[in-house]
Amino acid sequence: MNAPTRQLSRGRSVRIALAASSLAALSIVGCARNGPLASAKVSQAERAVDEAQQAGAAVRAPLELRAAQDKLTTAQTAMAKGKNDQAIRAAEQAVIDGEYARALAANQRANSVADEIGQYIKVLRQELDRLPK
Repeated sequence: MNAPTRQLSRGRSVRIALAASSLAALSIVGCARNGPLASAKVSQAERAVDEAQQAGAAVRAPLELRAAQDKLTTAQTAMAKGKNDQAIRAAEQAVIDGEYARALAANQRANSVADEIGQYIKVLRQELDRLPK
């Protein structure tokens, strides 16, 4: 190889190395930029799971609550490993599952109350029918 070709080859290698370094740096900055978003999403997922538990989802919607808890754990693990995009996606899914579990639990509770009130109304009607006319 003659000197001008070596110079060209060396120059190209330097440019490729610089480009690779730049891409790596941008990737790191991109991941760091998503860090606060990932943290916020995981916190939102934690609240959604807590609210579902408080609504009685452990008894009334256990499968849905478990799905939310599993996705929350996945989000927390991904965030701890610096996989912010994965953490964001898992946290968003955990929020949806947590809200669904809470809604199911609330719906079942409302149905139970409605059934109970229906029974009281039935008993009251029977008592009214027994009264002399």
